[in-house]
Amino acid sequence: KLSGDFAVHQLYDCNWIVANCSTPANYFHVLRRQILLPFRKPLIVFTPKSLLRHPEAKSSFDDMLPGTHFQRLIPDEGPASVSPQKVKRVIFCTGKIYYELIRERKSRGMDDAVAVVRIEQLSPFPFDLVKAETDRYQNADLVWCQEEHKNQGYYDYVKPRLHTTISHTRSIW
Repeated sequence: KLSGDFAVHQLYDCNWIVANCSTPANYFHVLRRQILLPFRKPLIVFTPKSLLRHPEAKSSFDDMLPGTHFQRLIPDEGPASVSPQKVKRVIFCTGKIYYELIRERKSRGMDDAVAVVRIEQLSPFPFDLVKAETDRYQNADLVWCQEEHKNQGYYDYVKPRLHTTISHTRSIW
């Protein structure tokens, strides 16, 4: 199941689909969605096998039952999401860096001050969902985090899309 007509049109209009899943359930759903699409587009999945063996990367079978679907973006579900006005920084990331970020956030005692948002589908970019997250955390700094150096990884692809999403009204660090 796709969330809304916007997502279906995005998938239909793009040349390929690029994903970096951070949970086994989302990996299952992106493969399942690929088979169920009424049209064919190449699917590129950058999820490393090591992530699927990561002790913190677990999914319940409930996440794969009928009625569940691929999540293009996974919002923060911790204490930061309860009071978004208190959040000082929103970190957007993808893949296994998420688990390192939440471990570091917890060790520094910043669970309510830092929100970590996972972008699971990079192409087509989930502008609608990213916009909802940036609107939710109005007072927070926006940060893109990746394992690779700045001139590698997704940075050059993601930064202009984040700026477009927020209409160049805030800085992206």
